[in-house]
Amino acid sequence: MSQALINEVGNNKFQEEYKRNLLKQEIYKLFINNCKNIKYFYWKTEQPLFQYPGAIPFFSKLCALGINLQLVTSTALFEMAQICQNVEDLDLHDCNGDIPGLIKFIDIQRNLQSLHLYFNNVEKQCIQLSDVIQRKAATLKKFTLAPTITLLSPKFLPSLVNLQYLVLNDERYGVRNEIVEIEEWEKYLSISSFPNLQYLETANLPPPCKDYTLIEKSNGNILEIYIYRECQDIIYTKKLLKMITKYCPKIERLTINVEPENFDEIKEMFLNCKQLIKLHLSTHNGLFVCDSLLEIVAKYSPLTLREFSFDENWNFSVNGLQDFFESWKSRIPLKFSVYYNERSCFMEEHTNIVKKYRNEGIIR
Repeated sequence: MSQALINEVGNNKFQEEYKRNLLKQEIYKLFINNCKNIKYFYWKTEQPLFQYPGAIPFFSKLCALGINLQLVTSTALFEMAQICQNVEDLDLHDCNGDIPGLIKFIDIQRNLQSLHLYFNNVEKQCIQLSDVIQRKAATLKKFTLAPTITLLSPKFLPSLVNLQYLVLNDERYGVRNEIVEIEEWEKYLSISSFPNLQYLETANLPPPCKDYTLIEKSNGNILEIYIYRECQDIIYTKKLLKMITKYCPKIERLTINVEPENFDEIKEMFLNCKQLIKLHLSTHNGLFVCDSLLEIVAKYSPLTLREFSFDENWNFSVNGLQDFFESWKSRIPLKFSVYYNERSCFMEEHTNIVKKYRNEGIIR
């Protein structure tokens, strides 16, 4: 291939990219200048949006904003902070550290109520981010942190006095050497109190972190709990269920992992949690037939229960499943869901039983 041809190909690619960039600019300009009352905007471009016609009225009224921090620079965030100060719901993706422009942008918001923070490619704790969250804590009602909680110092947790919605996802636990940070999280979780909490979700928190203590101090207002752990821990689950039984009389939706050794606590929970609507149970047990769980659900679950589902590890006999459906005939039809794969103990006979009672209208 001649050098002239190589140069021509390079020039053509440059021209195509230049035209594509101009087209993007015009689309953003039209959108920002003409669209009114936008409820949510996702900022995922290197274009200088804050310079475009109509940017001030557009971004000054914006209440919900998502930002991709792989594309949006610190400088752009500093500029946007001058005109966009009324964001209530802030969704941050691919955060890679203490970005000065991001700190400024968060700090300048007048009434930040919801913060979703998703880290990517971070090596050390983001102290400045933790500090700015603490400064905004009084207005925050929703807070989500993933996929490694120890990338933030938890010192801000006790300041979240008005929190209603909390998600702590630690799916990458163990990736970093973080013993000191884990101990710090254990400490601050134990002393934090969220009396207005209605939704609690945790995933794979390090074993020392006792998330169930948050339930104890929730003032009985929790409506939904979603807790997932990869490792089997019967003692932890026993304590968790006791906390739910004692401190969650209003709970409506529950997703947790249980083992056969926890069935007595499930029964006790049913007797106290009279407003339960939806229940999903996962387990690490795949060996024992657990028909007794179906009996407990049939006999003791509150009349409000409308949905019951379980993962692929549960093992029920065909007769046990049929007895469960027969006992449900006097109740409102139940949404019954099974999640299974090639390792599941749920066979064709089980599926046929489910189809039979679904056709009869006992389940849906």
